[in-house]
Amino acid sequence: MVQHLYTFDNPPSERDIKRALAVLDDDGVLAYPTDQNWAFGCDATKPKAIDRIHRLKPSHPKDRPFSLICSSISMAAEYVNIGNAEYRILKKAWPGPYTVLLTATRNFPRQLKDKRRVVGIRIPKCEMLKALVDALGRPLATTSVPALNQLKDEDDVPIFARFGYEVEEVYGHGIDLILDLGNEQPGDESTVVDMTDGRPVIVRIGAGDPALFQAASD
Repeated sequence: MVQHLYTFDNPPSERDIKRALAVLDDDGVLAYPTDQNWAFGCDATKPKAIDRIHRLKPSHPKDRPFSLICSSISMAAEYVNIGNAEYRILKKAWPGPYTVLLTATRNFPRQLKDKRRVVGIRIPKCEMLKALVDALGRPLATTSVPALNQLKDEDDVPIFARFGYEVEEVYGHGIDLILDLGNEQPGDESTVVDMTDGRPVIVRIGAGDPALFQAASD
């Protein structure tokens, strides 16, 4: 049965972080708010947990790995290549609602048992999530919670979860722990930016201002 835990963001609760770590260590799956939407997450080194998230979100292509949540640019640089030009842009964008595609480092397959060459990285503003990643010592594999039972509103737009109880009602059967800050999420997707060739290319417009990347690269 899913645990629904109301916790804190600033400062994060050390006790709650330890409870989440125990779940992650046992191939567990979390749900948490990421500043703009709800997401599923697990330890990026746990294949069983990643498979469980795929079952919760079958629409996510099996051949497209989940994004990684890091706590800082310095942590991200352990897994992806970030040069001086990329750093100048990313320090203005992160933390924020942006998923950035970057090339994996040579050590990436050994670190996370993952052979992908392109990695999506997110660094949220949420202090609770950053504290959890720091305590884990490596990134969380993450993906946004899909539309609630694929419901649509009158404009044929998917309806995404805004509160933790909505996530529990629809997806609680496949989650071990919900970390809930008690506030409403906008229900927006992140903006996705491809920086694998050095200069930013907007792949998907979502939350945040995509012009930030263009202005920073000029």
